[in-house]
Amino acid sequence: MSTIHDVLDRKGETVLTVNSNVSVLDAIKTMADASIGALVVRDDEQPLGMFTERDYMNKIALKGLSSATTTVADVMSSPLITVDIGEPVRIAMETMTECHCRHLVVMDKDAMAGIVSLGDMVKHMLEDKEAEVEQLSSYIAGSY
Repeated sequence: MSTIHDVLDRKGETVLTVNSNVSVLDAIKTMADASIGALVVRDDEQPLGMFTERDYMNKIALKGLSSATTTVADVMSSPLITVDIGEPVRIAMETMTECHCRHLVVMDKDAMAGIVSLGDMVKHMLEDKEAEVEQLSSYIAGSY
């Protein structure tokens, strides 16, 4: 059974973060430059929440707030939803479904180990299934 650790092994452990007092405009510039959909919001090294494209759309754009004057702390999703690095991928996907979120911060004990998106997990599961089909096909072909 695949774990979140396996997903991070394939995608990498880089986590982009932003301080809670940064403007939403600076945060979305960071997201656009990195072609990502979420940032972990922190104070010092302590993760506090998540700022996502959905947060921008629902809490800034649709409410007519200014991206330049609103801080990410004012609109971030909090509390932070996390998953343990050893958690099975299936359980993490269930958490995302229940919480209606597309990103989970991965924790290894008390330290942030990475971030996974729903897309990361679907890609991982598809690659696992493709490898399984290939192995079964080789086994069947060798049996005859």
